[in-house]
Amino acid sequence: MSYKKLNKDDKIKSVVRHMTDKFGKDNFKIKDHWDEDLNAIGLADNEEKHLVYISVYGDNDFYVALENSKETDDYPHEPAGDFNISDIGELERVIARHLGL
Repeated sequence: MSYKKLNKDDKIKSVVRHMTDKFGKDNFKIKDHWDEDLNAIGLADNEEKHLVYISVYGDNDFYVALENSKETDDYPHEPAGDFNISDIGELERVIARHLGL
């Protein structure tokens, strides 16, 4: 899925565009599990074992929640940390580290 086709706020689209430019469009998947939340998106590694939930609030602040896949079907992901980030460079580092980019 291209960030251009997302039905999201321009701020979150800008974040996805930035990460696409930084890491390449084929190195992660866009996961939109939050249709009603126009300020949130998920990014997953290509095997979908790791997920980064990103929500934009304010002018340049991000809430980030990390998840890892589990072997059980009752809840497919388990929490792996959450952060409030106000720097796009730090957001890049958290995404790269969690998704193995």
